[in-house]
Amino acid sequence: MQAAIIKDIQLFSNPILDYIFIGITMMGSSYFYFLVLPIFYWCVDKRFGLKIGIILLSSIYVNTVVKNVTMVQRPIGYPGIRSIFTQSAGGYSFPSGHAQGTTTFWGTLMFKYNRKCINILGIASIILVSLSRLYLGVHWPVDIIGGILIAVLIIIVGDLVDSIIVESKFDIPLAYKIILAIIVPTALIILFPYTENFEYMGLASGILIGYFIDGQYFGFTVTNTIKNQIYKIIIGVSIFLVLLSVLKYMLPYTNVFNALRYFICGLWFSIGAPLTFNKFKLNKRTL
Repeated sequence: MQAAIIKDIQLFSNPILDYIFIGITMMGSSYFYFLVLPIFYWCVDKRFGLKIGIILLSSIYVNTVVKNVTMVQRPIGYPGIRSIFTQSAGGYSFPSGHAQGTTTFWGTLMFKYNRKCINILGIASIILVSLSRLYLGVHWPVDIIGGILIAVLIIIVGDLVDSIIVESKFDIPLAYKIILAIIVPTALIILFPYTENFEYMGLASGILIGYFIDGQYFGFTVTNTIKNQIYKIIIGVSIFLVLLSVLKYMLPYTNVFNALRYFICGLWFSIGAPLTFNKFKLNKRTL
Protein backbone atom coordinates (compact mmCIF):
# COMPACT_ATOMS: atom_id res chain seq x y z
CA MET A 1 0.00 0.00 0.00
CA GLN A 2 2.80 2.44 0.88
CA ALA A 3 4.58 1.78 -2.41
CA ALA A 4 1.28 2.29 -4.25
CA ILE A 5 0.80 5.71 -2.61
CA ILE A 6 4.27 6.85 -3.70
CA LYS A 7 3.72 5.54 -7.23
CA ASP A 8 0.39 7.37 -7.47
CA ILE A 9 2.03 10.64 -6.39
CA GLN A 10 4.80 10.13 -8.92
CA LEU A 11 2.32 9.76 -11.75
CA PHE A 12 2.36 13.57 -11.90
CA SER A 13 6.15 13.81 -12.03
CA ASN A 14 7.85 15.96 -14.66
CA PRO A 15 11.15 17.91 -14.83
CA ILE A 16 9.57 21.16 -13.64
CA LEU A 17 7.95 19.54 -10.61
CA ASP A 18 11.24 17.78 -9.88
CA TYR A 19 12.99 21.13 -9.40
CA ILE A 20 10.06 22.58 -7.47
CA PHE A 21 9.95 19.71 -4.98
CA ILE A 22 13.72 19.67 -4.60
CA GLY A 23 13.48 23.34 -3.64
CA ILE A 24 10.63 22.61 -1.24
CA THR A 25 12.44 19.71 0.41
CA MET A 26 15.42 21.97 1.11
CA MET A 27 13.12 24.03 3.34
CA GLY A 28 13.34 21.10 5.75
CA SER A 29 17.14 20.86 5.65
CA SER A 30 19.64 21.95 8.30
CA TYR A 31 20.86 24.79 6.05
CA PHE A 32 17.40 26.35 6.16
CA TYR A 33 17.46 26.35 9.97
CA PHE A 34 21.03 27.69 10.07
CA LEU A 35 19.67 30.70 8.17
CA VAL A 36 16.33 31.21 9.91
CA LEU A 37 17.15 30.50 13.58
CA PRO A 38 19.79 33.27 13.81
CA ILE A 39 17.16 35.74 12.61
CA PHE A 40 15.08 34.94 15.70
CA TYR A 41 18.01 34.89 18.11
CA TRP A 42 19.77 38.02 16.86
CA CYS A 43 16.89 40.13 15.55
CA VAL A 44 13.45 39.08 16.88
CA ASP A 45 13.37 37.43 20.31
CA LYS A 46 16.58 36.09 21.86
CA ARG A 47 14.82 33.99 24.51
CA PHE A 48 12.46 32.41 22.00
CA GLY A 49 15.33 31.96 19.55
CA LEU A 50 17.09 29.86 22.19
CA LYS A 51 13.93 27.88 22.91
CA ILE A 52 13.13 26.99 19.31
CA GLY A 53 16.80 26.19 18.65
CA ILE A 54 17.09 23.77 21.58
CA ILE A 55 13.73 22.15 20.79
CA LEU A 56 14.81 21.66 17.17
CA LEU A 57 18.18 20.18 18.20
CA SER A 58 16.36 17.86 20.61
CA SER A 59 14.09 16.80 17.75
CA ILE A 60 17.12 16.02 15.56
CA TYR A 61 18.61 13.98 18.41
CA VAL A 62 15.43 11.94 18.85
CA ASN A 63 15.11 11.46 15.09
CA THR A 64 18.68 10.14 14.87
CA VAL A 65 18.11 7.72 17.74
CA VAL A 66 14.82 6.36 16.37
CA LYS A 67 16.30 5.94 12.88
CA ASN A 68 19.21 3.91 14.16
CA VAL A 69 17.06 1.82 16.49
CA THR A 70 14.36 0.94 13.94
CA MET A 71 16.74 0.72 10.92
CA VAL A 72 13.92 0.92 8.35
CA GLN A 73 15.22 0.89 4.78
CA ARG A 74 14.26 3.69 2.40
CA PRO A 75 12.18 3.12 -0.75
CA ILE A 76 15.26 3.94 -2.82
CA GLY A 77 15.71 1.08 -5.28
CA TYR A 78 12.21 -0.33 -4.69
CA PRO A 79 10.71 -1.61 -7.99
CA GLY A 80 8.55 1.00 -9.68
CA ILE A 81 9.59 3.86 -7.38
CA ARG A 82 11.63 6.70 -8.85
CA SER A 83 14.07 8.21 -6.32
CA ILE A 84 15.80 11.52 -7.05
CA PHE A 85 17.83 14.02 -5.02
CA THR A 86 18.98 11.08 -2.90
CA GLN A 87 21.80 13.17 -1.42
CA SER A 88 19.11 14.58 0.90
CA ALA A 89 18.35 11.06 2.13
CA GLY A 90 21.18 9.90 4.34
CA GLY A 91 20.77 7.09 6.85
CA TYR A 92 17.65 5.11 7.57
CA SER A 93 14.08 5.97 6.66
CA PHE A 94 11.86 6.08 9.76
CA PRO A 95 10.95 8.69 10.86
CA SER A 96 11.35 11.38 8.21
CA GLY A 97 13.82 13.97 9.47
CA HIS A 98 12.49 16.59 7.05
CA ALA A 99 8.87 16.09 8.11
CA GLN A 100 9.81 15.98 11.78
CA GLY A 101 12.10 19.01 11.61
CA THR A 102 9.61 21.09 9.64
CA THR A 103 6.79 20.20 12.03
CA THR A 104 9.00 20.96 15.04
CA PHE A 105 10.03 24.34 13.69
CA TRP A 106 6.69 25.56 12.39
CA GLY A 107 4.72 23.89 15.17
CA THR A 108 6.76 25.75 17.79
CA LEU A 109 6.19 29.01 15.91
CA MET A 110 2.44 28.39 15.64
CA PHE A 111 2.26 27.46 19.33
CA LYS A 112 4.08 30.68 20.25
CA TYR A 113 2.33 33.26 18.05
CA ASN A 114 -1.00 31.65 17.10
CA ARG A 115 -1.55 34.06 14.21
CA LYS A 116 -3.56 33.16 11.14
CA CYS A 117 -0.80 34.00 8.65
CA ILE A 118 1.80 31.97 10.56
CA ASN A 119 -0.61 29.06 11.00
CA ILE A 120 -1.39 28.96 7.28
CA LEU A 121 2.28 29.24 6.31
CA GLY A 122 3.26 26.62 8.88
CA ILE A 123 0.64 24.06 7.86
CA ALA A 124 1.40 24.63 4.18
CA SER A 125 5.16 24.16 4.81
CA ILE A 126 4.62 20.93 6.75
CA ILE A 127 2.35 19.50 4.04
CA LEU A 128 4.57 20.53 1.15
CA VAL A 129 7.85 19.36 2.68
CA SER A 130 6.25 16.06 3.68
CA LEU A 131 4.78 15.62 0.20
CA SER A 132 8.16 16.41 -1.35
CA ARG A 133 9.75 13.47 0.45
CA LEU A 134 7.19 11.12 -1.09
CA TYR A 135 7.40 12.73 -4.53
CA LEU A 136 11.19 12.41 -4.50
CA GLY A 137 10.83 8.74 -3.55
CA VAL A 138 13.05 8.88 -0.47
CA HIS A 139 10.52 8.14 2.27
CA TRP A 140 7.56 5.87 2.98
CA PRO A 141 4.23 7.45 4.04
CA VAL A 142 4.60 5.95 7.54
CA ASP A 143 7.91 7.82 7.88
CA ILE A 144 6.07 11.09 7.32
CA ILE A 145 3.32 10.28 9.81
CA GLY A 146 5.82 9.10 12.41
CA GLY A 147 7.97 12.22 12.01
CA ILE A 148 5.00 14.56 12.44
CA LEU A 149 3.68 12.73 15.52
CA ILE A 150 7.11 12.65 17.19
CA ALA A 151 7.53 16.37 16.46
CA VAL A 152 4.20 17.19 18.12
CA LEU A 153 5.23 15.22 21.21
CA ILE A 154 8.60 17.01 21.35
CA ILE A 155 6.90 20.41 21.05
CA ILE A 156 4.57 19.59 23.95
CA VAL A 157 7.37 18.29 26.17
CA GLY A 158 9.64 21.20 25.20
CA ASP A 159 7.00 23.78 26.07
CA LEU A 160 6.30 22.03 29.38
CA VAL A 161 9.99 22.01 30.32
CA ASP A 162 10.34 25.65 29.27
CA SER A 163 7.34 26.64 31.41
CA ILE A 164 8.85 24.90 34.43
CA ILE A 165 12.15 26.72 33.88
CA VAL A 166 10.45 30.11 33.46
CA GLU A 167 8.28 29.63 36.56
CA SER A 168 11.18 28.33 38.66
CA LYS A 169 12.38 30.80 41.26
CA PHE A 170 15.80 29.16 41.66
CA ASP A 171 18.75 31.45 40.94
CA ILE A 172 21.33 28.98 39.67
CA PRO A 173 24.94 30.28 39.66
CA LEU A 174 26.55 30.72 36.25
CA ALA A 175 29.17 28.03 36.95
CA TYR A 176 26.45 25.44 37.61
CA LYS A 177 24.60 26.42 34.45
CA ILE A 178 27.76 25.96 32.39
CA ILE A 179 28.45 22.59 34.01
CA LEU A 180 24.91 21.43 33.21
CA ALA A 181 25.26 22.71 29.63
CA ILE A 182 28.28 20.43 29.27
CA ILE A 183 27.14 17.40 31.25
CA VAL A 184 23.65 16.96 29.80
CA PRO A 185 24.63 17.02 26.08
CA THR A 186 27.66 14.83 26.85
CA ALA A 187 25.46 12.30 28.66
CA LEU A 188 23.08 12.23 25.69
CA ILE A 189 26.01 11.58 23.36
CA ILE A 190 27.29 8.74 25.55
CA LEU A 191 23.81 7.26 25.70
CA PHE A 192 23.46 7.15 21.91
CA PRO A 193 26.88 7.85 20.32
CA TYR A 194 25.78 8.37 16.74
CA THR A 195 27.72 10.79 14.53
CA GLU A 196 24.88 13.32 14.22
CA ASN A 197 24.44 13.39 18.00
CA PHE A 198 28.07 14.40 18.52
CA GLU A 199 27.56 17.31 16.14
CA TYR A 200 24.24 18.70 17.28
CA MET A 201 24.71 18.10 21.01
CA GLY A 202 28.04 19.93 20.69
CA LEU A 203 26.16 22.77 19.01
CA ALA A 204 23.51 22.79 21.77
CA SER A 205 26.19 22.91 24.49
CA GLY A 206 27.96 25.85 22.86
CA ILE A 207 24.73 27.79 22.33
CA LEU A 208 23.63 27.30 25.95
CA ILE A 209 26.99 28.29 27.46
CA GLY A 210 27.15 31.42 25.30
CA TYR A 211 23.57 32.31 26.23
CA PHE A 212 24.27 31.95 29.95
CA ILE A 213 27.45 34.06 29.75
CA ASP A 214 25.62 36.73 27.76
CA GLY A 215 22.80 36.82 30.29
CA GLN A 216 25.26 37.20 33.17
CA TYR A 217 27.64 39.79 31.76
CA PHE A 218 26.32 41.44 28.59
CA GLY A 219 22.54 41.22 28.16
CA PHE A 220 22.35 42.01 24.48
CA THR A 221 19.03 43.06 23.01
CA VAL A 222 17.73 42.34 19.52
CA THR A 223 16.10 45.67 18.65
CA ASN A 224 17.74 47.87 16.04
CA THR A 225 17.15 49.45 12.66
CA ILE A 226 16.22 47.24 9.72
CA LYS A 227 19.51 48.06 8.00
CA ASN A 228 21.55 47.00 11.03
CA GLN A 229 19.47 43.85 11.42
CA ILE A 230 20.32 42.89 7.84
CA TYR A 231 24.01 43.55 8.53
CA LYS A 232 23.82 41.34 11.62
CA ILE A 233 22.31 38.45 9.70
CA ILE A 234 24.80 38.71 6.82
CA ILE A 235 27.85 38.97 9.11
CA GLY A 236 26.66 36.42 11.65
CA VAL A 237 25.53 33.69 9.26
CA SER A 238 28.55 34.16 6.97
CA ILE A 239 31.05 33.73 9.80
CA PHE A 240 29.04 30.79 11.20
CA LEU A 241 29.26 28.96 7.86
CA VAL A 242 32.95 29.88 7.44
CA LEU A 243 33.71 28.54 10.92
CA LEU A 244 31.82 25.34 10.17
CA SER A 245 33.80 24.82 6.96
CA VAL A 246 37.26 25.98 8.07
CA LEU A 247 37.21 24.01 11.32
CA LYS A 248 36.30 20.91 9.31
CA TYR A 249 39.72 21.14 7.63
CA MET A 250 41.64 22.32 10.70
CA LEU A 251 40.42 19.59 13.06
CA PRO A 252 40.60 15.81 12.54
CA TYR A 253 37.34 14.44 11.17
CA THR A 254 36.33 12.31 14.15
CA ASN A 255 33.18 12.35 16.27
CA VAL A 256 34.88 14.03 19.23
CA PHE A 257 36.43 16.79 17.10
CA ASN A 258 33.16 17.21 15.20
CA ALA A 259 31.49 17.83 18.55
CA LEU A 260 34.19 20.42 19.31
CA ARG A 261 33.71 22.03 15.89
CA TYR A 262 29.98 22.44 16.40
CA PHE A 263 30.56 23.53 20.02
CA ILE A 264 32.71 26.43 18.78
CA CYS A 265 30.05 27.34 16.20
CA GLY A 266 27.45 27.30 18.97
CA LEU A 267 29.55 29.74 21.01
CA TRP A 268 29.74 32.01 17.97
CA PHE A 269 25.98 31.84 17.56
CA SER A 270 25.11 32.90 21.13
CA ILE A 271 28.03 35.00 22.37
CA GLY A 272 30.63 35.56 19.61
CA ALA A 273 28.20 37.11 17.15
CA PRO A 274 26.48 39.39 19.71
CA LEU A 275 29.89 40.64 20.91
CA THR A 276 30.87 41.32 17.31
CA PHE A 277 27.60 43.15 16.68
CA ASN A 278 28.25 45.30 19.73
CA LYS A 279 31.79 46.06 18.51
CA PHE A 280 30.40 47.40 15.24
CA LYS A 281 27.50 49.14 17.02
CA LEU A 282 24.93 46.81 15.44
CA ASN A 283 23.54 45.76 18.79
CA LYS A 284 22.44 47.31 22.06
CA ARG A 285 23.19 46.39 25.65
CA THR A 286 20.84 46.23 28.62
CA LEU A 287 23.49 45.64 31.29
